Amino acid sequence: MKVVQIVRKPNGLGFSLEQVFEDIRKELPADIDVETYVNPYFSRGIWPRFAGMIRVMWHQGNVNHITGDVHFMSIFLSRRKTILTIHDCATLERLSGWKYWMFRFFWYWLPAKRAAAITVISESAKRELLKHLGKGNWPIIIIPDFVSPEFKFSRKSFDSTCPVILQVGTTENKNIERVAVALRGLCCKLVIIGKLTSKQYVALEENEIFFENHYGISRKSVIDHYRKCDLVMFASLYEGFGLPILEGQAIGRPVITSNCYSMPEVGGEGAYYVDPYDEESIRNAVNSIFESKSLVEKLVEAGLKNVRQYKISVIAAKYAELYRYIHRVDEKASK
Repeated sequence: MKVVQIVRKPNGLGFSLEQVFEDIRKELPADIDVETYVNPYFSRGIWPRFAGMIRVMWHQGNVNHITGDVHFMSIFLSRRKTILTIHDCATLERLSGWKYWMFRFFWYWLPAKRAAAITVISESAKRELLKHLGKGNWPIIIIPDFVSPEFKFSRKSFDSTCPVILQVGTTENKNIERVAVALRGLCCKLVIIGKLTSKQYVALEENEIFFENHYGISRKSVIDHYRKCDLVMFASLYEGFGLPILEGQAIGRPVITSNCYSMPEVGGEGAYYVDPYDEESIRNAVNSIFESKSLVEKLVEAGLKNVRQYKISVIAAKYAELYRYIHRVDEKASK
């Protein structure tokens, strides 16, 4: 069976989406032959997207799997053979009026109509997607993300003099500006992975945050930053999943994350939860961890326990089962 995984053209600013399915490909059983098709165009503007939709038609397999962020590429593919993975509805949450309805139609509703199965990465993501898709018998399956085996436990004594806080991601939902306000006056260093916007940079400067920014760095460098940090900050306003939560737990670091959407579902008992809209809530969490060695140990222990359920072998087996099912149904319908 030939499976074509259709992926976005990497922009050099992110890691998780491409890496997730690269890791899964290595774990799939031998009877599943996976070919990767990388969209040759960046997902910007009407014509590059339309050209991507046309070109992918000549690269179909027994099963086509759009792995995320380029949902529109399902529109001209064989519906019976196509799986669409939707990681979140973050953009829809920010839009309103005609922009919302246009984006909803072309990026979610129509691509979903052109898929035999839709996978989402959490129960929270499923609820959000159904809210936007509306009524219908949508074939939605939950297959969570996993933590890569590269993220191994690395013991580190908590540096109480000037702790290093790691922030992974700089998109609008990552809440950098409120984190900056929350950390004002605290003795710490904030390490940010992802390209900062001018607005975020100003917020960090105005709040006199000691920080460093890295983007376009290697996978190894990202993991090294996890190892070197004392605390992982992930107080997002919205997440379909929240992979840095698991990555921080796997490395053995206390994690601060938000009490909404998928984050409590993913973090389990191994994270300190905050109201991401309340700078004081974030600040109190940071201070509590800074001041309590026992709390650090408790969060690390619970995090290591939580992350066990997200092993790559378990998740790869779920995708393999879905690929075989879609192929069987398509073959039966073709006879």
